[in-house]
Amino acid sequence: MYNTMRMWQGVSGVAGEGGIVSPAYTVCEPVGEVNSRFLGWLLKDPKLVVKFLNRSQGLVSDTWNLKYSEFEKIDIDIPPLPEQQRIAEILDEVDAQIRLTLNEAQKVGAARNSGLRHMLDEPLKSLAEAEVSQVDSLVGMASGKFQFVLLGDLIQSIEAGNSPDLEGKPAGEGQWGFLKVSAVGRDGFREEENKRLDDTSLIDPSIEVRPGDLLITRANTPDLVGMACVVEQTRPGLMLCDKTLRLNLRAGAGSPEFLSDLLRLPEVRRQIEVAATGTSSSMKNISQESIKNLVIPWGAVDVRAESMKLASGFKEKRANFLKDVVKLRSVKKALMDDLLSGKIRVTAPA
Repeated sequence: MYNTMRMWQGVSGVAGEGGIVSPAYTVCEPVGEVNSRFLGWLLKDPKLVVKFLNRSQGLVSDTWNLKYSEFEKIDIDIPPLPEQQRIAEILDEVDAQIRLTLNEAQKVGAARNSGLRHMLDEPLKSLAEAEVSQVDSLVGMASGKFQFVLLGDLIQSIEAGNSPDLEGKPAGEGQWGFLKVSAVGRDGFREEENKRLDDTSLIDPSIEVRPGDLLITRANTPDLVGMACVVEQTRPGLMLCDKTLRLNLRAGAGSPEFLSDLLRLPEVRRQIEVAATGTSSSMKNISQESIKNLVIPWGAVDVRAESMKLASGFKEKRANFLKDVVKLRSVKKALMDDLLSGKIRVTAPA
């Protein structure tokens, strides 16, 4: 099945046990000597994606429509069925390893979050028990080793980006691009979520994202508006979009990583959800002033150092898993190129 309006991403997926899809998807049933898993992989080939684009229609490439009458005209070369099955098995195995490694990284993240919650147990209870409309009454009060402060007291400045009307294709090596709002996700920063910029007059180095930046979404879906993350690493040439803000902390204020962790906690996020505005149920906004007025527990230097020491071990483990994911994705890309093009032929095991 494929998304008729997002064919620059390649085929969307191969159905397992079946289900229901929206009208934006076209469901295809392979016939003859064709393995559906192999076909699913083949239709992710970048060379075919170019053909999809060439046959698509529309004013903006991000929402071009590919009719099935055009889709079915695209020529492909397929090997014998046993070879198709073996290629699909190989690529499926790599994909499974990537998912497994990502799951391990998520487990480490969950353990880190558990440790943070244990350390913040007392102040988090106070936040949970207070009405959101009255949570500012906690400011200045001590709770265990922490004191409640306004986020604005820690911030030196807030920077916003820009969002010109661009195609959906991501920037390649050496190209500039603007982040999508999806670049700040639940799993952290995702540099691949960007749109390529071809007009060099729009390049603004002042809003280029750098490692160590603390980002927060200004507009997003209700469950993701106000989502924060720290950019651990990123390729050069990516700029903030108008829905993504950079929070610059005051000198000596503390760790952006610790603050990012705090802003993701449910007890803090409920303040964000109440402050978010907008009539649409699918998109909400939070103002810079509302961000500054968020109430958070903040400890002394030694307390923050203790929390970061706890987090650093988990961070290193998670980073190692994510490095493995990058390597596996590189292997997957090379295998797809070799196997799907016929550069390397494989046979089914005896």
